[in-house]
Amino acid sequence: MLFDPKQENLPYTFAMIKPDTTLKPNVVQEVVNKIEAAGLTIKNFVQVQELYREEVLNLFYKQQKYMDEIMTYMLSGECVMFLLCHETENPIMVWKKMIGNKDPAEAKKVDPQSLRAVYGTSIIKNEFHGSDDPFSANKERDIFKFPIPQKIPDFKFDKMLVSLETLFKFLYPPNLEHSNALERLDIFAIYGPCVNYHSVDQCLCRQCALIGKEHIEGVRDSLIASEQTKLGIKIRPQPTTATKTQLPQRVQLPPIRLLKEEDIKQVYQQLCEKCQFHCNGYTHLQGGRNMQHIMTDQELNTLAKEMNKQEILELLYSEKGNAANVMIETIDLNEPNHYTKEMIELLFQDLETDYYNRFKFYHLQNIILEDRRIRMNAWMSILINKPIHRFKNPKLVCKVPNEMRKNPESIHYTINRILPLNQTYKKKDITKMPLDFPPNLADKEKLNPNEEKLALLKKLHRDTHHMVEIQDAKKVVSNGVYLLRKYNDGRNGEWDNYSSLKGMNRGSYVNYEETKKKEKF
Repeated sequence: MLFDPKQENLPYTFAMIKPDTTLKPNVVQEVVNKIEAAGLTIKNFVQVQELYREEVLNLFYKQQKYMDEIMTYMLSGECVMFLLCHETENPIMVWKKMIGNKDPAEAKKVDPQSLRAVYGTSIIKNEFHGSDDPFSANKERDIFKFPIPQKIPDFKFDKMLVSLETLFKFLYPPNLEHSNALERLDIFAIYGPCVNYHSVDQCLCRQCALIGKEHIEGVRDSLIASEQTKLGIKIRPQPTTATKTQLPQRVQLPPIRLLKEEDIKQVYQQLCEKCQFHCNGYTHLQGGRNMQHIMTDQELNTLAKEMNKQEILELLYSEKGNAANVMIETIDLNEPNHYTKEMIELLFQDLETDYYNRFKFYHLQNIILEDRRIRMNAWMSILINKPIHRFKNPKLVCKVPNEMRKNPESIHYTINRILPLNQTYKKKDITKMPLDFPPNLADKEKLNPNEEKLALLKKLHRDTHHMVEIQDAKKVVSNGVYLLRKYNDGRNGEWDNYSSLKGMNRGSYVNYEETKKKEKF
């Protein structure tokens, strides 16, 4: 088993059963049963035929006084070796307590039930060995090349750890067919992170909102009680009659309007199908007082335009001076670049993730802001007709090692390109084409009379559109799915991804235009 840096290392101790006891399988099984009864977990159970002299020297280097006797005894037979782990306690102390004193005679006086007291005969043949401390356990484990015991880390909700799935839910929400992913990506980096929190006022229906509010009130009451306990305030019982006035609470918490991820997990089964779909398909950006407001799409669009305006205005001031105030009024503030999901994945491909494929928000933030600088320079080069390579990177002014420029945790992190990804990204070439596709009628050399018109339509509609009136849509469009254009990669396709229907005037048909061109020639 290879070492996985994303998993959690377990505390362990090295344990050994010496030759005389190893020769008795029933005694070995008794010892294993006692180990499991004590709550210890056995890892890497190994039974070897013979130890090497170097292994014995490295294992018992502290016992120089008895080294010759130990060497003779340890090389006389096979041993059983394993690592022991414990879920809650220190496995080194648990195992040392189980085996007892290294001298069986002393072990019988102190703890007659210890393993050395039961199975040991002398200080040399005390039959069991255990590590004294974590350093010794690591050294002894390394002698026999045991892998470090690991376990899958427990999943914990952390808003500062963001997966690509969570990020894509924010960039491409289901209710927006063509969302501007880059503007949302910039907002995520500057005002983020986005979280899978949902407002009981904005996200849920009326019945599900009541369920959420009831759960939130219980959470708030428990928080107040825990704060009172920390401050040493006695929790007074609430009055039961209407005549008594309610005692004021000395711990005040602001109202809670958001269901967090752990809260949604508890009430998820009680929600309706529509609200469950909302919780599964959307992530939001927090805002407002006490971060209890979910920012709407309109607020995000307005915020993105204001961000672009401020940054473009600063760049224009440095290039055009006071004329920037006039120029900014004529500029379209929509982000001109567009990234697909593949490009965004490529942007973060070198970042490390945890076991559950979540990125640290600070790493994402540094990369997005650096990429935004490049995109803003490319935008400015179009606006003022200045070559993009003449825009200087302010981070290159300071002389720092290249390792710091490649480290996303450093403030000097730099991306070594001057163009946005959409201008440098190349799709992977398809090297292996499937051979089971039927031949296209448009590429057929000889056509039957009844195939000529259909082949012509297929050739025309490879790069053109079919415009029909609404009343004729059922007659024309229903007869040929071939009239629809192939859908582009990603959700950010253009308007011509779809078949067009025209409701006013007569629809123009490309067949007529092509016929006129042929007649001229």
